[in-house]
Amino acid sequence: MADYNIVDAGASADAAPAENAAAIQRAVDAAHAAGGGRVVIPAGTFQCGTIRLKSHVELHLEQGAV
Repeated sequence: MADYNIVDAGASADAAPAENAAAIQRAVDAAHAAGGGRVVIPAGTFQCGTIRLKSHVELHLEQGAV
């Protein structure tokens, strides 16, 4: 199962919630397109709007992630 880090998709602790939601959704969509994977939220605070999880995608919050 491949990992998809939200920071690599463009999320940032300083970004607006809508920007982080779009980045997280890109990571979810990439994992889904690959047949499944794990979307990783690293330690830090990431404000976010609505995201839609998809089949075979795991949302993983690392220790210290908010």
